[in-house]
Amino acid sequence: MFKIPIRPRSLFGKLMLSHLLVVALSFLVIGFYLTYLIENYFFSAREWELTSQAQDAAYLISEDLKENDMEAVKKTAETLAYSMNAKIRVLDEKRVSRYTFDPDANTNGMNNEQDELVGLEEREIDHLFKGNMLTKKVYGPVLQRLLVAAPVIDEAGNPANGEDNHEEPMIIGAVTLSVPLRGVEETIAHISRLIFYSGAVGVVIAVVFAFSLSKTLTSPLQKINRAALDMAAGNFQSKIKEESDDEIGGLIKTFNYSAEQVEKYLEEQKRLEMLRRNLVANVSHELKAPLSSVRGFSELMLDGYIEEADKEKYLQMILDNSVHLSRLVDDLLTLSHLESGQLSLEKKEISVEALVRWSFESVAPRGEAQGVNLNLDVESSLPALQGDRHRLHEVLVNLLENAVQYTAEGGEVSLKVSCRNSQVIMEVKDTGRGIPADELPLIFERFYKVDKSRRRNGQGSGLGLAIARQLVELHGGSIEVESKEGEGSVFRVFLPL
Repeated sequence: MFKIPIRPRSLFGKLMLSHLLVVALSFLVIGFYLTYLIENYFFSAREWELTSQAQDAAYLISEDLKENDMEAVKKTAETLAYSMNAKIRVLDEKRVSRYTFDPDANTNGMNNEQDELVGLEEREIDHLFKGNMLTKKVYGPVLQRLLVAAPVIDEAGNPANGEDNHEEPMIIGAVTLSVPLRGVEETIAHISRLIFYSGAVGVVIAVVFAFSLSKTLTSPLQKINRAALDMAAGNFQSKIKEESDDEIGGLIKTFNYSAEQVEKYLEEQKRLEMLRRNLVANVSHELKAPLSSVRGFSELMLDGYIEEADKEKYLQMILDNSVHLSRLVDDLLTLSHLESGQLSLEKKEISVEALVRWSFESVAPRGEAQGVNLNLDVESSLPALQGDRHRLHEVLVNLLENAVQYTAEGGEVSLKVSCRNSQVIMEVKDTGRGIPADELPLIFERFYKVDKSRRRNGQGSGLGLAIARQLVELHGGSIEVESKEGEGSVFRVFLPL
């Protein structure tokens, strides 16, 4: 297999080399082919010209040769040789060379060395004396010559020896004309030089274009390589300027977009990592307080430090803390199932009004116990909804309980349900302390927990809103919040019909 001795390593070098090889080979093939065509053309033209001259010479000599006037034949042949600038030989009917004239050699008379063959082989002479034309190249020690032989025909059928007429014309001799191909060869050599010079100029131009094209192709790739190295070093701010709309430009756009997405992904991972650390801290705190209470009260009761009359109160504290721990564990399990996609919905056609009243009545006793007024406003003739009744109940209860927790005694919590634009809208509004503006973007994060000091008690895991958002999105809906610190909050749930 053919191997290139020097193989460039860079793409720029490979493109340059490939372009130059293609151009050089193309010029080489075209040059050889043009030279071949030109050589054939000039040879064919010279051959046609010499053939015509040979026929004319045979015609002019035929009358004298038929009359056997050899002196006239000699003069005619000599005149034709100089006028046609060609070497001429005259053969008689016995195939013997009678006269030879070569203007280039400035000689005349018989050429004793080639009397028999005169540059022709025996079979070629036989072919000639059968009345056929003959053309061939004669290769000499110095020059090549083009030789054309024409038979001398007695059209009247009267040979010089006085024999009876024949029905067919008689061959009474032959004439050969030969000229050196020096002029043709010089012309071809000159044209070949012109082709070579043109090819050299073409290669130079091709080098310029190949350099420009290779630079255009490799420069963006070098920029992409540098930007990729910057990304590997942690710098995602390096952007590549788009300079074209072709495939290279498309690659740059894709690279810039990928860099932006990776940067966003890493920022998201950092944010989630911070939220996970907050989760660990919050959950640890949530577990530590009730566990400490359960353990402390249990040890006091076992050691006999608590009087019989107070045991029921402390047992109730132990039970409340156990319930809180159970809710925390349930919330964590629910959130884990939601994030892993293991939680499936049991969607059925449900009555929106019945769902809302069930959720409202579940929270109403707690609101009354804490001195919070609860109001329900349900639009009449609400259409049925496809969804999981228990999961949507969980969402509404969570929102209502949060509203009650964040609302002071004497405050108000309302639940309003309506239908607009093929959507059921559930709106939970409270008159509590509201949510600070800097906490609003994080309120639905799955690992975020609102500051306990803003709630009326320390209960809750801080995972309820994250769970609510996940459940709403599983139903194809969305949830949003509006809040102003000191004026309360409004949570809206949008569910498609």
